[in-house]
Amino acid sequence: MPSSNSSRRTATRAASTGLRALFFVVGACGPTPIHVVGVMRRSAEMRPLPSVPLGGYQKLHLLVRASSDQQGERGDSPDCGYATVEGTDEAQDRRNAVCVPTETLNTVIGIVRQRLRAYGITVARDASEPHEYTVEVSVKGEAPRQPDRSLARAVARVAFKQHSDSPNALGEGADRSAAVAAFAAISKDCGLPSATPEEFSASSSQSMTPEFDVVALSSDAVDNLLRCYDLANFFLEAGNRRP
Repeated sequence: MPSSNSSRRTATRAASTGLRALFFVVGACGPTPIHVVGVMRRSAEMRPLPSVPLGGYQKLHLLVRASSDQQGERGDSPDCGYATVEGTDEAQDRRNAVCVPTETLNTVIGIVRQRLRAYGITVARDASEPHEYTVEVSVKGEAPRQPDRSLARAVARVAFKQHSDSPNALGEGADRSAAVAAFAAISKDCGLPSATPEEFSASSSQSMTPEFDVVALSSDAVDNLLRCYDLANFFLEAGNRRP
């Protein structure tokens, strides 16, 4: 017949095992981070150009390159976006991750160059060629705060930054104060918040399920920036903006 001590040890082990199992079940009920890796596809044709003033951007010379901030944070991949799951904190390390393929950035840069040329813009082959603006391109995944894979998105951003060696991007001998005032009004009408003649940008996004169309994503980012009639007209009339 087993001793009372042996019976107590058996009961204690059973209770401990039950508590561990209960802890595992409770922990499993919490928000579960997701990790989505997108699949890049290319649509067959480029989208039609928006209607802008003929020759509106043809005076521009641009250098296109990867954005200087296309870098990972805290050692994370630069192609991924992260978001803390709602109801958790950083200490719990519960983060959703959404990533685009590593080759996506180079593909987007090539499509952006092609789209800019379609607008009649001269795209420099390298930094040694004259250019008024540097166009910085970035693309990465955007993670939701909910553990829902259907909310994952791919985001492309195109930013025009005036080249420091080309102060005449607004037109040779232009009245700068008049140009800045005109641009401020145009940026509001064109939906470009915080834009200045020195720097303005736009982005586009697509649902990643996980497939996304890299041609549409890239073209939309450029169009969201340049499709505004008033912005094209601003650059078309740059030479007439003199004191």
